[in-house]
Amino acid sequence: MKVIHSIIGMMITLVGLAFLCTTIDDAPIRNIMLKVYGIVIVFVGTFYLKKIAKFGKQ
Repeated sequence: MKVIHSIIGMMITLVGLAFLCTTIDDAPIRNIMLKVYGIVIVFVGTFYLKKIAKFGKQ
């Protein structure tokens, strides 16, 4: 079960990192929104790994 939670947490974090790396030409407001969404999703992914999957404590 711990492995499944770890994989889910890593996938959430990867989606957040994809939002952080995405840029759209000629749309600065949308770029800022994508960066904010990316930061929030990465935070949720790391929280999931830390608290639910207990990834850091072995």
